[in-house]
Amino acid sequence: MEPTQLLLPALLGSGAIGTALARRHQAHKLAHLLEARSSGVAELLDLQRSVAEQMGAGSFVERVKLSGEIVCEQPLVAPWSGEPCVAFTDTTTAMLEVREETTSTDGEGNRRTEVRWQRRDQTLNHLERRCSFNLRQGNQQLPIQPEAAELELENVFSQVGPPTTDNTFNTRQLGIRREEAILRAGGMAFVVAECSDASGQLQLQAPQNGGLFVVRRGSEAEFSGAIRRWRRIWMVSTWVLSAAAVVVLATRL
Repeated sequence: MEPTQLLLPALLGSGAIGTALARRHQAHKLAHLLEARSSGVAELLDLQRSVAEQMGAGSFVERVKLSGEIVCEQPLVAPWSGEPCVAFTDTTTAMLEVREETTSTDGEGNRRTEVRWQRRDQTLNHLERRCSFNLRQGNQQLPIQPEAAELELENVFSQVGPPTTDNTFNTRQLGIRREEAILRAGGMAFVVAECSDASGQLQLQAPQNGGLFVVRRGSEAEFSGAIRRWRRIWMVSTWVLSAAAVVVLATRL
C-alpha cells in the first residue's frame, strides 16, 4: 500500500482522537459541576467564621456553585461599544484571500497547474481585560477574582471596514473586521468556583488544585444541559470518524 493511501485514514483517526479528547473534557467539566456544593453567600460567610474560630483564619476552602448579582464599583469601559463591563475582548481581524497553486500530472504525463483563492482570517490584534467584581445576594456579597475564569461573554459590536493594505501576488485583503464581546457590569450570574479565605478575605477564585471556575449567565440546569449536549455531539463525532477510518482503510487493503 502506498503511503499516500494511508493519509485519509490517518486524518480520520486523528479527528476521532481529537473528538474523544473533547468529549473527555466535557465529562470532566460535568463531574466538577456536580461535585461543587450548592451554597449561598450568607452560608459561606457563616461557615468561614466558624472555621476561622476553630482552625484559624485562612483555613476555609470549598468548591461551590451559586447564583447572584454582579456588582462592580469601578467597571471597565469597552472601547468600541462604550458599555460598562467587568470583562471584554477586542479583536481585529484581517479578512484575506490567499493564493494557492497546485500542480498535477495526468495519465499521459501532461502537467496542469490550478490556482485557487482560499478565504482565511488573520488576527491582527487581540485585547482582553478583566477586573474584580462582587457577587451579591441580598445585602451580602463576595468578591470574585476572575483572572482564570471561563467567562460567558456577549457579542456587542461587529464592524467590517475597508482594506488597509494593497493586494500582493499571493494575498488579497477583503477588509478589516473589528469585534467586541463583554460581560456586563450587572445582572444575574451563575458561578462555579473555589471559595477560600487564604488571601486574607473570603472570595470566589480559581481552584488551587485544578477544577471548574466559571462565570456565566443563566442557571445551573442550562449550563449542565449545554455540557451534556456537547458531550453527546463529541461522542457521536468520535463514532462516525472512527467508523469512517475503518471503512476507508478496509477498502484500501
